[in-house]
Amino acid sequence: MAAEKTPPATEQVPETKSKMVLFIIIGVSILVLGGGGFFAYKTLLSPKPAAEEAAGHEEAKKEAAPVIGEMLAMEAFVVNLTDPRGKRYLKVKIELELENKEAVDKATKATPKLRHNVINVLTSLGFEEVMTPEGKIRVNDELLERFNEILKPDHIKNIYFTEFVVQ
Repeated sequence: MAAEKTPPATEQVPETKSKMVLFIIIGVSILVLGGGGFFAYKTLLSPKPAAEEAAGHEEAKKEAAPVIGEMLAMEAFVVNLTDPRGKRYLKVKIELELENKEAVDKATKATPKLRHNVINVLTSLGFEEVMTPEGKIRVNDELLERFNEILKPDHIKNIYFTEFVVQ
């Protein structure tokens, strides 16, 4: 009977090994996760030094600040819109943004041609076309294309409507 009460020694050895392996796996995974978290904090989330931040803001300002070209204001245009009743008028003031002073001089000399194109484009419009934002963008794009054809090789950067009144 004494032989039946003593547990065999081979059964206890696997239990201690499996617990030991479990603790090692848990310890290694904690180290890996902790190291990954520390790396992510240092590279992605940590605050940058003030010198680096200031340099980054200066570079962003340089890239974001567009260079404004030379401006040329044209006289106001008052034209009849294409309307069945013929009682709709459009008053527009336009300013051109050009690349340089030479382009301004060339545009000043070509003012009659530019005015002719503006009048032709604006008188072909109806009230509905003029009142929508898409219509204004289309007019702006068409005028820009026509002006650049006249002033080749100089380039008009943009056209600004400084006054746009429909009556």
